[in-house]
Amino acid sequence: MKTFKFLKNKYNVELLIDIGSYNDIPYYFFESEIHHTDFYELIFFSKGNGYLELDQQRIEISDNTIIFISPFQKRRWFLDKTKVDSYFLFFQNSFLSSFFSDKLFSFKLQFFYNKTKPLYLKVNNEFFLQLVNTIQELLSEIKTFRSDSEHIIRALLYFVLIKLNRAYAQHYLLSSETENNSIAFMFKELLQNEVCKIRNIDHYAQKLGISRITLNKCIKKQFKVTASEMINEFILFEIKSLLSYTNHNINEISYLLQFSQANHLTRFFKAQTGISPKEFRKAYQNGSSVI
Repeated sequence: MKTFKFLKNKYNVELLIDIGSYNDIPYYFFESEIHHTDFYELIFFSKGNGYLELDQQRIEISDNTIIFISPFQKRRWFLDKTKVDSYFLFFQNSFLSSFFSDKLFSFKLQFFYNKTKPLYLKVNNEFFLQLVNTIQELLSEIKTFRSDSEHIIRALLYFVLIKLNRAYAQHYLLSSETENNSIAFMFKELLQNEVCKIRNIDHYAQKLGISRITLNKCIKKQFKVTASEMINEFILFEIKSLLSYTNHNINEISYLLQFSQANHLTRFFKAQTGISPKEFRKAYQNGSSVI
């Protein structure tokens, strides 16, 4: 699978952020072959025609559509490129944590590493234009980079991300809180890094230095699910990804995801989805499982 890497020195100074319009996007970002990148992506479509397949989601691209993509999410684009106009905002994995001196910042944003909600937002013209104007200011600051530009870039970027987080959370009935529930954000980070190997709630509660009850309370408040349900969401996502994008059989997937037996994985998958892994893979290959 092709991986596109972030270009750090595009502006003759090392920046871990890139901003531009459709004309600046290399052709490969809208490829129909499965690919991924090693950075975060926000894509703002002022004009769109077609759809995106993003980790088992099918997202229709129309005017005022904003797409949120986390590093290494697999995707395929099916766009009429003659009827597309967009702006993009890219940054590397370490950028947000270092830029805002907060290693959990990317995990505080509801649209990154979300395994169940749609990874897009359709907004009204007024809000879209407000965001685009801010992006244009960011781009201007980067292209005329000066000694104090970092402060302006930080302020404008924070404005865009927090405004989007509020809008996304409101639309999908989630919490927009980013400051007062660090346990929930640390749990999300741990799941992203460890869920393929460990699914035991006690492990995460112990690692966070809290009880299961406290962990559940924090997760329920922030993500509207229990800690156990969130673990299931993350591991189900990994199973679907392996079924969709690899040729691994069920025994191999069970081994990779630390299920003791293949039938345990099959039973878990069917309880969560109502169909077997084999049926899911067949449906995906026939083009009918992406929603």
